[in-house]
Amino acid sequence: MKKRILTALLAVVMVMATLVIPAGAAETVRFSDLTDTNTAVAVESLRLMGVLDGYGDGTFRPELKLTRAQFCKMVTYMVDGSNELGRYRAVTVFPDVKSSHWAAGYINLAAKGRSIIAGYPDGKFYPERTVTLGQAVTILLRLLGYKDEDVGGVWPDSYMAVGATAGLTDGVGTAGNAPLTRAQAAKLFMNLLRAEKKEGGTLYELGEETELLSIDGGSGILKTSDGKEYTMTHPVAATSLLGSRGRVVFSKEKALTFLPQSAGSTGNADAAVIIWADRSAEGLSALAGNNDYQIYKNGSPATVNDLRKNDVATYYPATNSILVCDTRVTVYYESCEPNPNAPVKIRVLNGTEFYVMPTARDSLATFKPGRQMTLLLTADGQVAAAVEPSSGARGNALGVVSMDGTVRMLCGNTMIQLPAKAEEKYFGKVVRISGVKKGALNLSVLSSGVSGDLDIAARTLGKQKLAENVMVFRNGELISLSQLTAGVIKSGEILCARTNWAGDVDLIALGSSKSGTVLYGRAVVHETTGEAGNERERSVEIEYGNGQSTGPIETAFSVRNGAFVAATLNSEGRFTGISELTKLKNVSLGAWIGKTAVTFGGRTYTVPADVLCYNADSKEWTSLDKGMAYASTMDLHVRDGVVRVVEVRH
Repeated sequence: MKKRILTALLAVVMVMATLVIPAGAAETVRFSDLTDTNTAVAVESLRLMGVLDGYGDGTFRPELKLTRAQFCKMVTYMVDGSNELGRYRAVTVFPDVKSSHWAAGYINLAAKGRSIIAGYPDGKFYPERTVTLGQAVTILLRLLGYKDEDVGGVWPDSYMAVGATAGLTDGVGTAGNAPLTRAQAAKLFMNLLRAEKKEGGTLYELGEETELLSIDGGSGILKTSDGKEYTMTHPVAATSLLGSRGRVVFSKEKALTFLPQSAGSTGNADAAVIIWADRSAEGLSALAGNNDYQIYKNGSPATVNDLRKNDVATYYPATNSILVCDTRVTVYYESCEPNPNAPVKIRVLNGTEFYVMPTARDSLATFKPGRQMTLLLTADGQVAAAVEPSSGARGNALGVVSMDGTVRMLCGNTMIQLPAKAEEKYFGKVVRISGVKKGALNLSVLSSGVSGDLDIAARTLGKQKLAENVMVFRNGELISLSQLTAGVIKSGEILCARTNWAGDVDLIALGSSKSGTVLYGRAVVHETTGEAGNERERSVEIEYGNGQSTGPIETAFSVRNGAFVAATLNSEGRFTGISELTKLKNVSLGAWIGKTAVTFGGRTYTVPADVLCYNADSKEWTSLDKGMAYASTMDLHVRDGVVRVVEVRH
């Protein structure tokens, strides 16, 4: 039987370049109601920016009409303005958009902060009205630098004509008064990234053509085939764009998203090899067509010695990479299409749909609906083979439950959203996943295999190292490790941690913080007059890098404007403490020991790799290298023997 399966799996089967996986499959562009590949690719690129996403039921709803408020929210993320929302939530620009309105920050930012939207002649905005294609094109043309006097003519026809010339409306339509759908918005925004501004150039810097190697939601790092790594503005999990050829889109030296050349350039796997023995490379050369490939296992660089029996290997020719996944899930076989002898897709785990690779249909044909089986999955969430649960390929699938009960199964480079909702007792937890009968999803809470405090700067949890692509969840939601700006997170806040095949911690689940997360940065104090006119509202914002801040948070804590502080936040995003850092004045460059320590006043202070550096002259955050080149002396702001902020001035 093994020989028969291996022969089938080694066959090179040519299929569509992009497989759109329906509801319940990978949480990227694979929505049950998205069949247009161009739209699917656009949605995935925009998902990386936070502009667009699907719904909790696994649908995208491409024909749903957008309101003016919804479109303003999308535009805010399109212009990378999410970090500015705090200062615009409390102001009132339009009388029908009070500060309590869910979209007030987005609308006010677009109107007052960017000057790209306007209200109606009566001064109102009408946030719940449907946005038209003409209104959307007008807003995006303003982002490209066009003004009313540049366009002229009759609105919306004149704007639609200029939009067509700029390439904004390619594949969208020309009916300016027609309501805008979510699918049209996706195409509009993708066209915007490629469009030329009025004065030349593009809205964002576009990198050189390359292939997308990986996107790591844990570390927030995007890697390309030319060996380069980029920090992402909005860290998310890896996507189905892996293997695509295109360009990295940059904003403030960070990667906003990846812009594929075309829908056909995406690179889902079309054949797989099952590793049938530990440390075996049999079949990999045939799969890749060469012996000079790079192996990645669950997103981390690996070698043949790291391969284990029942791992699944797929090849991505654009990057000459073999991606290995060790996810196995034991399931009840619910149904299939079109028939059990040649299934194209199957349903398991209470209605979750999985595509079956052509090379896997032979092994799956030995099972019929109503049976239990263990599925071996690829890094992009497809079925590579099915085996008997008693074969030794025991299920090991894990998932994370969000605070609304949504269950996402972890699978190599993807997260697969399951249709079923979990009970409240699982909220925010890491769970083991299986299915033993029709319509049932079996969950059990995973206990931690690692103990100790999480040291962000040292990248350790207890005595274990963190994996390069460690995934961090807080209350069931994926966050970037860079978002945890506290020096150390105590073990009591860590619900669960798991080690990978190399012994490094690759998954950390954090619960609601009791002691709070500590942020180091610069305090900005905001004081405004309340609506009654006789009271002062006070809020504090903590800046901790270019474009990074907490946004204004109302607080009774007293702090000097511009002071460098340690601020403790609770799980609700409120300050539970703010204290100024100790200041060491006029420390010379000669006091530094490399870039990792400083000796001053008879004491040595540690300098973490992610230390913040602030230029007091330009009032900008900068890198430590640039700060040390700018001034020969500096002020250091420290806490507990660790330098948290370096302040330079000429």
